[in-house]
Amino acid sequence: MSFIRTKKIKGKEYAYIVENRWKKRGNRVKQKTKKYLGRVYRFDRTNMMDFYGFYNISDVEEYLKNKNKEDIINDLIKLELFNYGFQEKDGIWQKESVFFDFRNKKVYNEKNKSIALAFNEGFLSDFTIKRILNFRAEIEEDGYILAKLFVEAGIAVPKEVFVGYYKKTGSF
Repeated sequence: MSFIRTKKIKGKEYAYIVENRWKKRGNRVKQKTKKYLGRVYRFDRTNMMDFYGFYNISDVEEYLKNKNKEDIINDLIKLELFNYGFQEKDGIWQKESVFFDFRNKKVYNEKNKSIALAFNEGFLSDFTIKRILNFRAEIEEDGYILAKLFVEAGIAVPKEVFVGYYKKTGSF
C-alpha cells in the first residue's frame, strides 16, 4: 500500500506518494515514488469550529439522508479550510497565495501549480481528495482503508458522518 512522504529541497517541503517494495536481492525495502503531489503549505489553525456547529446539524441521520458523497466531502473540506483561516469568494477558498476550487477539486498556488495543504497530520491535495471520492467499499472491512484515506488527506470526520459516508460507498 502507498503512503505520503515529504521531502525538503532547498528549504521547501514537497509531498509525494511512495510505495515500499521488498527486494529479495540484498533483503531490503526499496521506496518507489509513484506520484508528485506538490509543494506543501502549512498554516496555523485559526478556528476550532466542529462539524455539527459549523453546519448547525442537530440530526445527523437527516443530514446524511439529504447529502451525496461529494456533498459530504465538500462540507468536511470547507470546515477544514475555515478552521485554517481560508475565506470563500465565488466558490474559491483562499488564504494568502493558496486556493481551493470546489468545482474542480483543485488545490493550487498563485502560479496555478498543484500543491498539498498540511492539515491534521495529513495532506489535502487533488490526489488525496480524488482517492476518497473514488473509493468503493467491496467488503465491510474496507472501512479501515477509507479511514486511512481520510487521515492521509488531513480531513477530520466525526464518527457518525464517517459511518454514513462509508455506507454510501458500498453495496454490501
